[in-house]
Amino acid sequence: MKLRSVFILLIILALSAMASGQVIINEIMYNSDGTDIEFVELFNTAGTAQDVSGWYILDDNDSHQHCILSGTMTAGQYLVVVGNMTLFGVQYPAVSNINPNYFDTDGNGWSLGNGGDTVRLFDSAAQLQDMVAYSDNGDWPGSADGGGPSIELFNPLLDNALPENWDPSIDDWGTPGEQNSIYTLNVVPTCKDGSRDIGLPTANDNVTVTVVAYDSEELNRVELIVNTGAGYVAQPMSDNGLNGDSVAGDSIFTAVIAAQGTGTLVKYFARATDNAAQSDSWPNSAPAGYHAYTVDYTPPDLRITELLAVNDTGIQDEQGENDDWFEIYNADDLAVDLEGMYVSDMLNSNKMFELPAFILNPGEYLMLWADNDTEQGSWHTNFRLASGGESIAIFETVDHGNEMIHGWKFGLMSPDVSMGYPTLDSTAPEYLSNPTPDESNDSSPLFSSVCINEFLTTSNFGGPTDDWVEVYNRGNTPFDLSGCFISDERGDNTKWTFPANTILNPGEFLAIYEDVLGFNFSSEGNDVIMLTSTDSITGLDFYDFGPQDADKSEGRFPDGASTWSQFAELTDGSANSTTAVEDLSDALPKTCVLHQNYPNPFNPVTVIQYSIPTAQQVKIEVYNLMGQVVAELVNQKKTAGSYVIDFDGTHLSSGVYLYRITAGNYTQLRKMMLVK
Repeated sequence: MKLRSVFILLIILALSAMASGQVIINEIMYNSDGTDIEFVELFNTAGTAQDVSGWYILDDNDSHQHCILSGTMTAGQYLVVVGNMTLFGVQYPAVSNINPNYFDTDGNGWSLGNGGDTVRLFDSAAQLQDMVAYSDNGDWPGSADGGGPSIELFNPLLDNALPENWDPSIDDWGTPGEQNSIYTLNVVPTCKDGSRDIGLPTANDNVTVTVVAYDSEELNRVELIVNTGAGYVAQPMSDNGLNGDSVAGDSIFTAVIAAQGTGTLVKYFARATDNAAQSDSWPNSAPAGYHAYTVDYTPPDLRITELLAVNDTGIQDEQGENDDWFEIYNADDLAVDLEGMYVSDMLNSNKMFELPAFILNPGEYLMLWADNDTEQGSWHTNFRLASGGESIAIFETVDHGNEMIHGWKFGLMSPDVSMGYPTLDSTAPEYLSNPTPDESNDSSPLFSSVCINEFLTTSNFGGPTDDWVEVYNRGNTPFDLSGCFISDERGDNTKWTFPANTILNPGEFLAIYEDVLGFNFSSEGNDVIMLTSTDSITGLDFYDFGPQDADKSEGRFPDGASTWSQFAELTDGSANSTTAVEDLSDALPKTCVLHQNYPNPFNPVTVIQYSIPTAQQVKIEVYNLMGQVVAELVNQKKTAGSYVIDFDGTHLSSGVYLYRITAGNYTQLRKMMLVK
């Protein structure tokens, strides 16, 4: 297959990049053999000189000191930025094209992580010009981690974000300040960024697979290699705008895997080959590594129910360290073998840390240490949890599709305050005062009495302003919001400040509109809503919302609860409507559920919610600890649906009470506390 149009396009792009004066990261030594000597080599790919005065490099931590660059790089010139000049000068006495400033002078600056890090290059206007996020595992060269070599680009015109474009230097200690030892003119083609259109295919599904492929000289062919049980068979992938391919000549190649029978394990990978018989695969480790799915497979009901990202005084690991942790819960009816599944701190990174063999029985919890200390044991992951907020997720095995089973974003984390699902019926995580590793969260009080309760992102010109957010005091005492913050992004949590004397009394609502906030919320669902305390570092509430419909709000139902719904009736500044409610999970419940009351503890009124999937006789009673019935809340036949009860404990004394539902063969008992 001749792809002359791709070749011409890449030449134009390369010339355009050279004309713009692009300086790129060309070599990295992050963990040399013996004494750790670090450097970053830059290369000017432009045909003209580039003044880099005021430019700087930085690792992945914005709080670290900038390493300022100086001078002018002529066309094709190298510039070496070193960590420690004393150490570097001993090993490389002949290298002279060195930046005058160092990023780890006398060990007082910052260094590059041996397990992986990010090198960023900024211009004098603080605009990101180049970035390489390397690792010591996966598709990155492992021998560069203390084995002697640096990592080098095959060719400066290649995409340095891709690990397949890097290799260990031929010489130990690398080639700072000169052409890379692995440099080649006829570079291998690129095959990357593949995807399939159906995550978990059924027996009726034809599966379309796409991949991005190109070569700086000329491609010969791109193939999808598929194994449905009788060995791998190659089929052509096309970029001609036909047979499922969207656009001809856009370097996105397409092929279709025909529908297969239930239970069939389908393995596949893509390969691009140039006219010099050089090839590149997606994934890079193919055929040992591959993508796959099992037809008609249903993942188990595993959930990540709690995490702690700032563990100052809580549980310690086997080494006596207060490290980050998270827990996995098996909400399924069957035991689940976790072997080959993955956990990650990114929702789009499905192979971050592979779990070992372990049988998690129904109703059991498993806690993992997110401490980047894998050498400490099988339950210590290769990532930490960011105190500023990020994500947590669990993914299926490769053979079962490697799709996300459960995952969520979390917000700004405070010392010894966890985030998790208050009950197994909750639809969104909350901040929890008392972390409960390896056990149910039911006993942990919510950290904040004030919460985000409802919001709207768009309307069909139904009012003077489209967007608003409502906060609610679900506690028993007034809450002073003066100086607290609302934001729609984790990177800037202080975008809007509550004015002085903003007191929210128990049970009160407060709506803030777009024209006051000075910003709006994305209807596409790529924003979050953050409510932050006056110190700007303590999260009060956090909600990650999905795509929104015009003229429908989203909020808690009942008010202040950890279950969210959509509403056709907007109730900004007042209680959320019990009519026209659309549950975010399903219109009708699938099973009988008795939810945890809210608030809990309460005084004197609390809300009890329950759901039944079919019409049946329902009985709900409240007991004291002596087993005596103190209240009968329901005793009648109910149609399928979700119901809310306001229970008033005015006539009862302070203490612990139990409430129980009986619906057909279903019985559930929960505990609540009345505090007067």
